[in-house]
Amino acid sequence: MVTFISGDLTTSDKVGVFGLLVALLPVSGAAAKMLKPSSEVDLVQAARKLAEVVEASELAQRTRLLGGDNQPIDVAFTFCAAPSRVAVGAAPTGRLSEIRDYYRRLQPRRLLITGAAGAGKTVLAVELMLSLFEKREAGEPVPVRMALAGWDTTQPLDEWMTGELTDTYQLSRTTAQRLIDRRCVLPVLDGLDEMDAEVGDGGPCRAAAALAGLNRYQAGRQTAPLVVTCRAATYDALAARVRLLDAARIDVSSVTAEQARRFVAARVLTPADWQPVVDGARQNPQGAAAHVLSTPWLLTLAVTVYEAEGDPMELLRFTDPEALRSRLLDRFVPAARELHKRAGNRDYRPEQIGRWLGLLARYLTDNARERRTMGGHVLSGTDLILHRLWPIVGMRARAVDVAISSITGLPLLSWLVYLAIGDHTYIPELMVMALLTVSWICVSARTTWPVPKSVSLGRLRTPEGRRAVVGPVIVGVIAALALSLADVLPFFLSPGYSPGYEIVDSLIGFFPITLIGGFAFGLRRNLEAAASSKGPNTLVRADLRSGMKLGFSIGVSFTLALTVITAIDPRFGSSLTYVATIGSVLGALGGVLGGIIWAGAWRRYFATLLCARGSLPWRLGRFLAWSSDAGLLRIAGNAYQFRHRELQDHLANAEASREYAIHPRRNTGP
Repeated sequence: MVTFISGDLTTSDKVGVFGLLVALLPVSGAAAKMLKPSSEVDLVQAARKLAEVVEASELAQRTRLLGGDNQPIDVAFTFCAAPSRVAVGAAPTGRLSEIRDYYRRLQPRRLLITGAAGAGKTVLAVELMLSLFEKREAGEPVPVRMALAGWDTTQPLDEWMTGELTDTYQLSRTTAQRLIDRRCVLPVLDGLDEMDAEVGDGGPCRAAAALAGLNRYQAGRQTAPLVVTCRAATYDALAARVRLLDAARIDVSSVTAEQARRFVAARVLTPADWQPVVDGARQNPQGAAAHVLSTPWLLTLAVTVYEAEGDPMELLRFTDPEALRSRLLDRFVPAARELHKRAGNRDYRPEQIGRWLGLLARYLTDNARERRTMGGHVLSGTDLILHRLWPIVGMRARAVDVAISSITGLPLLSWLVYLAIGDHTYIPELMVMALLTVSWICVSARTTWPVPKSVSLGRLRTPEGRRAVVGPVIVGVIAALALSLADVLPFFLSPGYSPGYEIVDSLIGFFPITLIGGFAFGLRRNLEAAASSKGPNTLVRADLRSGMKLGFSIGVSFTLALTVITAIDPRFGSSLTYVATIGSVLGALGGVLGGIIWAGAWRRYFATLLCARGSLPWRLGRFLAWSSDAGLLRIAGNAYQFRHRELQDHLANAEASREYAIHPRRNTGP
């Protein structure tokens, strides 16, 4: 072929052949793409979509971590060598602004970020993630941040990470598992030090078990890339038992006096008031003021406190760093509230904020300290998720939930009992409705962790979604047959009965209701598999809306069936206008009742608020959103978290949180 082209074709022929080959390149590329397995294409698209969602979430999180600012302190870090099994390519020193290039030079790409409390470990990890997103290389895994405190180390790491992707981002469990199995996700595991209340020399230790699990985390024959953050003192204690292998450990350095000066100058209205404090910290590097100015968290804390009220020169009057730290934490909540109020936002009384946040902080801290579980689920020590907060009031929330779910079924059941007493032909219908009502109450009682749902026609676009619709429709058909049989059975058993309109009326009456209801049930999707861009509060609201839509659709189908029966059955003398009016009222009533019956997550949240009346705000979601805007909390996926673990611990230990606790010892259960 080569000889033929070179020997028998003229120059113009060769140019033409070359042009033909060039023209065919796009076609061959498209053909190659078409021949590429659809599973690989789907996986690439899923990774790209996940990267977009995570990047948007972390950008918002970065702003909250920086206290509303957009310029982090360019902290330095140093490489801490280990005796063996260290990643190759680690430079002796680096800076936050260089973290992406520093990380990409590592082989394998395993990084351990340590530092003092408040040193900026999480900010450094988030900055690494965002810089990787800016110039993401082809085939590079998607960095996803996960809180290690939520990992039950008896569960395999891959399984836990799959659950984290499913619960936080818009991924099916199958897709999440494939992304994890193919190592298309870079785990950024935050808070190794938060897994245990204390790390001792003996006894069970979740953090040590986590490190052992991370050492087994492989990508083929190589150790898989990951990023871990941990307090330096905690990791030093753990290293005596187990350490992270094949990783480069970097330790975040203290903020310099010059960095503190530049930070203050960019954040406060009167930088001159802070200059004596910065000079005093430079002259006395072991003093309390120098201690505060040495970490980004405490520096932000001090700026917030004295920006709201007071003279920053007070920092120089403290000699004990811990006393000064406690003083700043005591004043932080009122200061954040004052600054938020000045911006013209909604306001709460200081004692309310302290009491409510103190109670929530103590609940989380007790969960972490006691490793409490409920219904086989480990209670989070960091996350505040509205529909998962019910253990704060114990089993009372579940009892109230069952009572609320029974309110709508029992009146209908009582009405059928009344009809059956006067007319025995209603007894079969009564038995069917009693069975359905009791079954629903049992389901409500057994549901430990209700999941928020939404009705989405988009489920019909995927084979998985269409399969999910089929099951409820089949159940609807079976229910329609059972109800129709129960309705017409007394007529068949009556002597001398001749078939009439009863069978037609029964079929028209029950089939539209059950079919439409089953179809609507199938269209509901799990909202916990998607991090809402509108905030965590949207989950319970969307769950209530989905329940009302479901109830309204059943009410409309009932109106339609009643109208058709009235039109075709001459035994009914009612006018269509009258029937349509009655049906509209029933449809609206069905929407309200559906919101109560089928909105399980919203109902559990509502039951929690009823039980916590007087100890938590009635509109808890709005208060948590306010706290996030004020810089007291931050948003992580579908959860609220305290701005810093140190703030959570401080509020949990305050006397107010103990005074207003809701019987924490009663929160554990089977």
